[in-house]
Amino acid sequence: MSVKRPSLLRMLFLNNGSWKLFALAISVLIYFSIRADISHRRTLTIPVEAVLDGQSGGAAIESVEPRSVQVTLRGSYSDVNQVSASSLRCVVRPKLRDKAILDAVEVRLDSASLLGARGVRVVKFEPPVAVVKFDVPVMLRLDVAPPALTGRARGRVELVYEQTNAWVKGSRRLLSPLDTAKVRIQPEAIDVDGRSQTFGTSVRLLPPGGAETAVVEPGEMVVQVRITSEKASTRLERVPVFVLHAFEAGPRWRAEPEGVDIEVTGRSEIVRDIGYGSVTATVVLHAPLAPAETNMFPVTVQVRQGLALDDAVAQPGAVRLVPVETPAGKRSRGL
Repeated sequence: MSVKRPSLLRMLFLNNGSWKLFALAISVLIYFSIRADISHRRTLTIPVEAVLDGQSGGAAIESVEPRSVQVTLRGSYSDVNQVSASSLRCVVRPKLRDKAILDAVEVRLDSASLLGARGVRVVKFEPPVAVVKFDVPVMLRLDVAPPALTGRARGRVELVYEQTNAWVKGSRRLLSPLDTAKVRIQPEAIDVDGRSQTFGTSVRLLPPGGAETAVVEPGEMVVQVRITSEKASTRLERVPVFVLHAFEAGPRWRAEPEGVDIEVTGRSEIVRDIGYGSVTATVVLHAPLAPAETNMFPVTVQVRQGLALDDAVAQPGAVRLVPVETPAGKRSRGL
């Protein structure tokens, strides 16, 4: 009597079947987790700008529509979330048709239009097409406004620069209505927050309002930012004196006078904002004192952490310590 042997496939599936199913489930979970990690999506809003090449035929850009697009990026979770909208640029390079200087051109957006997107894929643009409208170019010579400052420097700020005007090239429809006697080119603001040393920088020159598609030549100007640290002094009157006891036993003491004046000196931008909570006056006792003696102790001035002052002096520099009478002591003298 012959015995029927199980087939090879049957043996592969039935032997240790539970472990094989478990391994299959783990594999599926790993597959989908990896796919989810590399397929994370994020949508950002990026402004659109148009750049003309050397074969533009002397035309100027009047407008770009839309002014911004929504760009969907795909990649790993960490790569996609590290992308900042400020680091991305959506640039279109329209090509003007022959002898059609007043024409409008449609430019399809693709991954090459997005600059600065590293480590991620561009999934789509919404809308997918930008329309660039051309116009006859004109050039105006406009004055450059003084650069604005952001933040707070550690000293007095003085800006030194030589460039006072620049050329603006753009659409005739946009530039012709401008009053050249009143409209000025605005430089980018200069961040001086926390700066205390003189430094040089280059700031971008921005076209006048309403003519964002215009081009400024030269596009930047060099500015020397001189920061001068000015000294100042102020007096905080009647700052309370705290007596710190380094021991438990013994009488308590108070200071006479109970408040001192503190003269502080430092940079002007710090001194002018200093308040009573910025400095404290203390007397530290390291050993018990005899109540019957006259005890003169120096006053220590403490400055709040992080506050950079050149000097802080208490006047008077020493105070007399007087024992504080407790209620129990008062009752014992009355008996």
